[in-house]
Amino acid sequence: MKGVAALLTAVCVSTLAAMGLAFAGGGLGPRIAAMSLAAGAAVGVAQFAAGLRRRGPADVPRRKIDAWEWFAIVVFALFSLRAFCWLIYFDGDDIKLLSPNNVGDISLHLTYINNLASGVPFWPENPIFAGGALHYPVGIDLFNSLLKLAGVDVYRGLVWVGLAGCVLSGVALFKWGRGFAIAGFLFNGGLAGFQFFTNFMPPAHWSAIFHSQYYQDLAANFHLDDYQSQLGWKSIPLAMFVTQRGLLYAFPAGLALLWSWRLRFFPDPEKKGEQPLPMWTEVLLYSTMPLFHVHTFLFLSFMLGCWLVVFIARAANGGDDFLIPWAKLVGSSVMPATLLIALIALGSSHVIHFVGTSDSSSWDWNYAEEPHYADAWTQAHHLSPLFAGAVNHLTMWVVNYGALPFFVATLTYALVIRRRTPAAFRAMVFVFPAVVLFLIALVVMFAKWDWDNTKIMAWCYIAVLPYLWEELLAQEELLLRAACCVMLFFSGFVTLLGGIDNSHMGDNDLTRFMTIAKRSELDEVADAVRPLPVTAIFAGDPTYNHPLLLNGRKMVEGYNGHLDSHGIDYTGNRDLLESLLNGEEDWRETARKLHARYLFWGRFEEGEFPDSNKPWETACLKVAEGDWGAIYDLETPAPQGQ
Repeated sequence: MKGVAALLTAVCVSTLAAMGLAFAGGGLGPRIAAMSLAAGAAVGVAQFAAGLRRRGPADVPRRKIDAWEWFAIVVFALFSLRAFCWLIYFDGDDIKLLSPNNVGDISLHLTYINNLASGVPFWPENPIFAGGALHYPVGIDLFNSLLKLAGVDVYRGLVWVGLAGCVLSGVALFKWGRGFAIAGFLFNGGLAGFQFFTNFMPPAHWSAIFHSQYYQDLAANFHLDDYQSQLGWKSIPLAMFVTQRGLLYAFPAGLALLWSWRLRFFPDPEKKGEQPLPMWTEVLLYSTMPLFHVHTFLFLSFMLGCWLVVFIARAANGGDDFLIPWAKLVGSSVMPATLLIALIALGSSHVIHFVGTSDSSSWDWNYAEEPHYADAWTQAHHLSPLFAGAVNHLTMWVVNYGALPFFVATLTYALVIRRRTPAAFRAMVFVFPAVVLFLIALVVMFAKWDWDNTKIMAWCYIAVLPYLWEELLAQEELLLRAACCVMLFFSGFVTLLGGIDNSHMGDNDLTRFMTIAKRSELDEVADAVRPLPVTAIFAGDPTYNHPLLLNGRKMVEGYNGHLDSHGIDYTGNRDLLESLLNGEEDWRETARKLHARYLFWGRFEEGEFPDSNKPWETACLKVAEGDWGAIYDLETPAPQGQ
């Protein structure tokens, strides 16, 4: 874990240094980027060197990696290479993505990276909602902007950081729960993946198995798919790790903290070869987590809060006193964490949005998005709709989570029975809080978009994995262990294969080889807007992959899906923006209300507003023009003859 901690520390310090220097200097630039990266590298090297000098009192023999653990490691490596080497790439003039899940997300991150690297004043305004402050955990995007300012191509920077995050996450997962934790991360799922067996249709007659046509039909109908894409409990690597860039830092950092806290607060006397991270490293990683991923910070804080109760009870009963190190950790983290929460989260319901059950679909937070399995059957048999509701609730749990609730319930019962043993206690302090928080996340929305709750639920799931193996499954015979692993992981396994494979099979499918932009168009638009102030506000069609946004320029509004999920009320501005782009009466006054100095008219605007009067074409100065469209200065009259 020394190398993981050193690299995470380097990224964290680089980002914090850049923020401080940007506040002092008014914005980022190449010199600030170089100084920030150098500072991070220096602290990371010092962290690694200090880790080499810190040795435990006695090294214990390391358990060899068995064949099944090697299988999980190899699959994780192949997934990482496939998902991130082709995260974003060029196909001629097209900029394409491997994953259809990532179309909107990667476009948003490109907007933030290029906007921060453009030298906008700190703390920057939100480029997708002009006039509002940026309330988003942009830590990893800020780090990518430093790489861009240091001369790294922005697209290669996305790939390199993605691959680095995979390496760190893989090592941290193995240290946390060995191969079972890696498998659990890769293959989470319920029953949806068992649809795979529909590929093997039974023969119409037993004699058909002797005919080649039967096998030709099987091959023609055989396919893999992301079977969990329509469910709430989606594949963690496909739907979360690849798309939510903050998790590239938050997953390894959070796992490093859990691993270190396990050694610090709940040590196993039989394992003396490892020591926790230095306290200052724990404080640094924990207190700055809101800058990178607020949901991870909430999960870690909940765990620390539950442990405080444990420490108080143990101290009262004359047990080991861990209150002092807990107080040092939390006390040192309160001020920086509070400042970052205030900067990143307050005023935004994207990252902190506590809503009661009346607004959050009750206990089944994803129920509204999924098929009502029993509705048609109930109507056909003239049964009460209440029956359909009960069946739909039950099937939601079974289809999403499969056997997982049964195994976790069995683990909980086993730990309660063995609660007086030291091993069971060390498991309980992680399992019980994780289960409680998982249930809370079913009834309380922590963000405007209810699916964001899975960012907390995934942490609860990962926290339980090591103990699900050590305290439950490892006690059973080989065949039973294998059967349990199939029940837990088969759906996620075929979903992962299908999700990766389905992203590159065939160019005619709109869900494959997703093209988000043309390189030539982005380069030409970048050249056109370069003379204009970086703080300028543009009116244009609010779509996720607008060339202005992908170049980091600020627009009146961005994509409504992003605005909705960030908890931004844009409805008033949207009406004004549509009025302006339609060229309706008083369009100049409307532009002033929106604080829009420039108007962009290109293929998106032409497609969405084909009947626009476009009065600016004759009334305003055209500051740039090309095959991509034109930009007009709404505050400067057009010269005669334009």
